Amino acid sequence: MAKVAWILGGGSGIGAETAKALSGRGWTVAVSGRREQPLAALAVSHGARPYPLDVTDLEAVRATVARIVEDLGRIDLMIFSVATKQTTKTGQYGYESYASVIDTNLLGALRVIDPVVTQMRRQGGGEIALVASVAGYFGLPRSAAYSSGKAAMIALAETMRTELERDNIAVRLISPGFVKTDFTAPNDFPMPFLMEAEEAGRRIADGLLNSKRFEIAFPRRMVYPLKLIAMLPYPLFFAIMKRLLPRGKS
Repeated sequence: MAKVAWILGGGSGIGAETAKALSGRGWTVAVSGRREQPLAALAVSHGARPYPLDVTDLEAVRATVARIVEDLGRIDLMIFSVATKQTTKTGQYGYESYASVIDTNLLGALRVIDPVVTQMRRQGGGEIALVASVAGYFGLPRSAAYSSGKAAMIALAETMRTELERDNIAVRLISPGFVKTDFTAPNDFPMPFLMEAEEAGRRIADGLLNSKRFEIAFPRRMVYPLKLIAMLPYPLFFAIMKRLLPRGKS
């Protein structure tokens, strides 16, 4: 019997390409997102099972988990690839914009994790993969809400990895660099080592299916320097960060 994967944020970008990659490897794939049309397109092109969902709606999340289990029997793998962002002016920390990002990117994951963990305990195990970002390695200027949410996602995944092992639930962290999607299209700054979404989806699928390592991070030529920067003494770290501030404007 084919294993069942549920991908949230599966209507477009990295999530959609991961859904295609897993479907091509024989998995039964359920996909969720707020927009119904992309989900329907994946159903036609790759046989994915569409479950429209807004992860800020707790009751809808719980109902969707129940529907997937009723329809497909179990959830062997859950991938949380939902993300939103707001690039802000430097030095501005408006509550509304930050709350919106954190509510979707971090609290949205928690709304999903709780019922999924309950289901995986019931079925004897499973796997949870949280898509964070290399932007979560440290605080980036103009991306405070996004970076802080992804940093929290990394810490959450580390904690869950330790705590859920005894329940036979494996937890994985996915940390992509820049990927060419609608999400990154508005960026008005250089994006080194920009990768096609199809390649990112393939790397995620390969990492999940062909390895047991905790973090799937790519591209390495971007990941390793960023991890090194995160280890620098603060005087050096902040000197580098100041160079990332826009000149002559906020």
